[in-house]
Amino acid sequence: MCFLDNVRENSIKNGLVHLQETVLGDIIGKKYTKIGSVNKGIPIIKHRLQQKKVLLVLDDVNKLEQLRAIVGKSGWFGPGSRVIITTRDKHLLTVEKSYELDGLNMKEALELVCWNAFETDKADSSYEKVLSRAVSYASGLPLALEVMGSYLIGKSIKEWESAIDRFERIPDKKIYDILKVSFVCLDEHQQKIFLDIACFFKGCDLSYIRKILQFHYGFCPEYGIGVLIEKSLIKITSNGHVTMHDLVEDMGKEIVRQESPEEPGKRSRLWFPEDIVHVFEENTVRLI
Repeated sequence: MCFLDNVRENSIKNGLVHLQETVLGDIIGKKYTKIGSVNKGIPIIKHRLQQKKVLLVLDDVNKLEQLRAIVGKSGWFGPGSRVIITTRDKHLLTVEKSYELDGLNMKEALELVCWNAFETDKADSSYEKVLSRAVSYASGLPLALEVMGSYLIGKSIKEWESAIDRFERIPDKKIYDILKVSFVCLDEHQQKIFLDIACFFKGCDLSYIRKILQFHYGFCPEYGIGVLIEKSLIKITSNGHVTMHDLVEDMGKEIVRQESPEEPGKRSRLWFPEDIVHVFEENTVRLI
């Protein structure tokens, strides 16, 4: 176990060193291949870039170490520099300004899926209904629109409909794997709270959810709920209800489904009426 932990830690450190080398190489135009360690790379970045006006974009940051290795302080770069960071984890953003991005609107979503499927911002009118289904399924998430569009290049309307039917039953693996990253980073109790909300409580009042979860688990869920908000897995509406993106909900339900794909009675949670009826009729789970 210690050996595996060391391998994992070294892999992370090597990745950060490579990130430092890439940043230096892209900005200065010179290859850096012998920084050696993250701690050695930090002063090099500060020395070589503190007089340069740079635009640096760090996309999908999920670890504090990534920020510390590249943008520890604003003084590392010259006056007028701009650093843009995208992340699902709000607590990483101890910055001057932060913005929460909304999903794409209908027009933008249609254009994105069309560009990926047809290499144009418009499609034949015969695809109108199936395109509306695709956009509705993606719920404004650019990743889902790009994946669906790329899968459906050159496909007929019937093939589009069949693919969307499949996506609605079982999430696409590429979309699922990317969304699942935030779930994997949660601890055991936070994962349970997330799955409960995804399977049962989306749209419910926050105070009601708190009471149910505290009664069920025997501890206050306040901290866990806060973590889910920080990681953009759930949101609290202005009227105090808990919501989440449709595809994040699908991701949570798929995690539970994969506990036992063939036998619903062996899963930790049941929400689909047909699965519940099956379990009772076949007596495939022991009720306590």
